Amino acid sequence: MFDAAQFVPKTHAGTVVYSEFEQIRAQASSGKFDYIAEKLNVGKESHIANLNRVLFGDGTGNGGLDMDGLQKLIATVATTGTVGGINAATFSFWRNQQTAGTKSSTAFDNLRSTMRSIFNLCSRGGVTDTPKGWVTDRTVFEGYESLLVANERYIKNDSKSPRGGDAGFANDALLFKGAAGLYDEDAVAGNLYFLNNDYLKLTYYKGAWMKMFPKVDPANQLANVHKVMTIAQLCSNQRRRLGVITAIT
Repeated sequence: MFDAAQFVPKTHAGTVVYSEFEQIRAQASSGKFDYIAEKLNVGKESHIANLNRVLFGDGTGNGGLDMDGLQKLIATVATTGTVGGINAATFSFWRNQQTAGTKSSTAFDNLRSTMRSIFNLCSRGGVTDTPKGWVTDRTVFEGYESLLVANERYIKNDSKSPRGGDAGFANDALLFKGAAGLYDEDAVAGNLYFLNNDYLKLTYYKGAWMKMFPKVDPANQLANVHKVMTIAQLCSNQRRRLGVITAIT
């Protein structure tokens, strides 16, 4: 028996290293910009990029030390897998929504119908607890946009483009039933995830979000090392409000 889903926090960490030579070379008049500050900033960006890849995964990376990702919480086989200590094979209420978006004859000809189906399955009666957003890979995102060509408008805007018009939608204008869509370079190819931030949250300890530690000067090398760390976990309290369309072609 259980009282609630329980998620174990995981640590995502790395280091930023720069040599004494780099530090000396960039000081005073020799420095064209704050080299150390820029290197630390690049280290933070790399940390976020790595974390993004992990959160699209299934939690099995690095010998199971990775945080849980979308592939675990919104499974492509919804009737299997243990998430938060609850086995979806045993408890049907703990299963996310899933369907396949494979084409019947032409590319993406089943995409909008499967999006309607999963959107409604994730909601209550199609009007409450509806998904807040969706994310997919670039190919599927562009496939969805291609389905909207019949609705495209050409606008001449005298204030911004006096000699031309806008022949396409801005990416952030592409919605589905009010849910904002985007693509991510790390997204799983051929999958589209419907998300609701009321039921899917990245939780972290206070003071442990991208924490950059003071530099350490190792005794056996002419270098400085900064550790960067995030302790967090991707969690859900109602997986049935989340969904995925798989095998989209």
